[in-house]
Amino acid sequence: MGIERRIIRTTWRYDGCLEPLYEVEDKEDEILVTFDLPRVRKENVEINTTEDTIEVIARMSDAVCWERWSGIQKRISFQAFRKQIRLPELVDPEKVSASFKNGILRINLPKARKKVFVPIE
Repeated sequence: MGIERRIIRTTWRYDGCLEPLYEVEDKEDEILVTFDLPRVRKENVEINTTEDTIEVIARMSDAVCWERWSGIQKRISFQAFRKQIRLPELVDPEKVSASFKNGILRINLPKARKKVFVPIE
């Protein structure tokens, strides 16, 4: 399988969205997830979290087209990024915060910490 085919298979979803580059950092008290979202404006980003997953959907300001004219003619157009990630630890979805600057989305997910009262006998 050629490199071109592998790149398309790993970054292009069947729903017509691209999968963005991302990084997950597991820190002591939080999980930091960073996404690279070129051609995206802050107001076009949607973040959905649960205790163990995060999903990012981001519409691009203009479409990205990929064309191939050798062999079989093919043209594909993408207008959004979409990625769902299973988190390495449970987080508190009520305390999630995010920032977006120059196409980089940083999401801070505080780890869920449960305090349990232990009675002494």
